[in-house]
Amino acid sequence: MKRTARRVFNTAIALLPLVASLTIPHHVAVGSEKATRTATGPMVGHVSDKTARLWYRPAEPSGRYELSVRDVTREVIAHQAFAVAESENDHCIEWRVDGLEPDRLYRYRITRDGQPIAQGDDLFFRTPPSVGVPTKVRLAFGSCADMNPIKLWSDIENEEVDGLVLLGDTPYIDSTKLDFARQRHREFLSIEPLARLIRHTPTWGTWDDHDFGGNDTDGRLKGKSNTRRAFLEYRVNDQAGHEGQGIYSRFSYGPIDVWLLDTRWFARTEPSPVASEKPTLLGARQWTWLLDSLRQSEAPFKLIACGMIWDDKENKESDDWGTYSYEREALFRFIGEQRVSGVVLVGGDIHCSRLLKYKTEAICGYPIYQLIVSPIHNRVIPSLNVAHPDLVKGSATPHVWLKLDVDSTRSPATLRAEWVQMDGREMWTLDVNADDLNPSR
Repeated sequence: MKRTARRVFNTAIALLPLVASLTIPHHVAVGSEKATRTATGPMVGHVSDKTARLWYRPAEPSGRYELSVRDVTREVIAHQAFAVAESENDHCIEWRVDGLEPDRLYRYRITRDGQPIAQGDDLFFRTPPSVGVPTKVRLAFGSCADMNPIKLWSDIENEEVDGLVLLGDTPYIDSTKLDFARQRHREFLSIEPLARLIRHTPTWGTWDDHDFGGNDTDGRLKGKSNTRRAFLEYRVNDQAGHEGQGIYSRFSYGPIDVWLLDTRWFARTEPSPVASEKPTLLGARQWTWLLDSLRQSEAPFKLIACGMIWDDKENKESDDWGTYSYEREALFRFIGEQRVSGVVLVGGDIHCSRLLKYKTEAICGYPIYQLIVSPIHNRVIPSLNVAHPDLVKGSATPHVWLKLDVDSTRSPATLRAEWVQMDGREMWTLDVNADDLNPSR
């Protein structure tokens, strides 16, 4: 029913091109206060069964901005809140909407001093069902994207996904200058097909090296606080590391829990929590958070995602889990010792897409799959599609995204991962169920 409702909205958009053209954001000119400003957004960020976070950067920083959220089913106003665009946040506004109902469709609009500035039939979002309620969920994952308005973003929208997860190098920044990082985030969120998608699709993200600061960079990078600041201004995850450190976060959507790891901020800044004589990847605090939340999770499927890959690039670079294999192996041992079911790994970065099936039955009680999806853009690196004893599929193919469907209305619950090239051309598919990933079966 939820996808039927979204289809109705999409049909309305097609019939109202004038409204769409008036409300879709365009490229933001930057560089000086005298530059012509245009709006960026709005964007739907983190959404849970009770809350939502909505984001907007207005064209005119002065004034009082109001968000109004309406419950479509009851035809009542569910939330109203005012905000002011502050220069210290690059005039980005974020609203947190509380007290929502599970599995409910909401529409929203934004006004400035009482005058509508963002409205239309494509400004809506749906809350997921309550945890434990059987449902079907579809998420999109992708990494490594340029600024050109490619059709891939429209392909994702046409698949009516319940959420979009950006795995890093989204966008490419390659600088720690705050103004430049902000500019690149604005340009990225203003790509028209992507901008249309995020107006009604919950969007989460983490970073990889190029949006952290530069190729193969780690936590020793000077100026990383600037890229963190820009990231937090232009993303609305539910969490952001701890005490001003890192950006790692987690969210739940129906039968899926997703961990978005930060594999940059803490890397090589302290000893590893599992091998004190070696440098860390995740850092002690993120490591403890990951293990504790994995132990507590009751979701049938637990996706641990990050920008980098979970094995070795087999090149001169060190930004992969292969370089920190002791932390990966410690994670596998923890999964086995605590009998954590349903774990699937997700990675990006390498401009190749791959499916690996690790032979972890003796350690974890079931095989651990790694789903690598890269790139969204067209620049592939065939030399990184290397041989591996656990490789099932691999391809240096441009313009790829990952469509992940989970169905908990079945018993056991099922997971289908499809690597899809632009224009809907399927590459390959993985099908597993909850019993396949259960050490107690």
